[in-house]
Amino acid sequence: MAKPKYSLETRMAVVSHYLSGHDGTQRTAERFGVERTSVRRWVRAWQLHGIDGIAWKNDRHSPAFRIAVVRTALDEELSMREAAARFNISNETVVRHWINVYKDAGEKGLLSIKPGRSKDMAKPQKASPLTDAALEKLSPEELRAELRYLRAENAYLKKLKALVQSEKNGRKPE
Repeated sequence: MAKPKYSLETRMAVVSHYLSGHDGTQRTAERFGVERTSVRRWVRAWQLHGIDGIAWKNDRHSPAFRIAVVRTALDEELSMREAAARFNISNETVVRHWINVYKDAGEKGLLSIKPGRSKDMAKPQKASPLTDAALEKLSPEELRAELRYLRAENAYLKKLKALVQSEKNGRKPE
């Protein structure tokens, strides 16, 4: 997990300013240069958990904790934000992810969650060019579609090459 965007001192200043009653969430957010939703989330976390609610934490939640959060959120029909606030979870998207995993794979899915991004998200894979054997299996309509695609790609690359060349020469592209 990355370092927090705002220091604990900033968060405390925002919460104390808001709770003093001088300004609402919008003006407090503008004054401190933070998002309005952050003000609401920090104030709610402070009210429920005190300083622990707004302190940065790099938690690894146990499977039993995840299951308890999901069951409570579903049984009591809590919003993601309410569930995150009640259980002192830094962001409601964590709760949303757990609920989606639970709906897809049940409790077993929550047991096997690993921290960080999945390998699928690492790099987009490029479509591999069709081999001769694969081309022979295509229908005439699929071949025409492939031909149209390749012609468009070729025209685009020619135009891009001309644009780059004209910029090197200091002229406007035609």
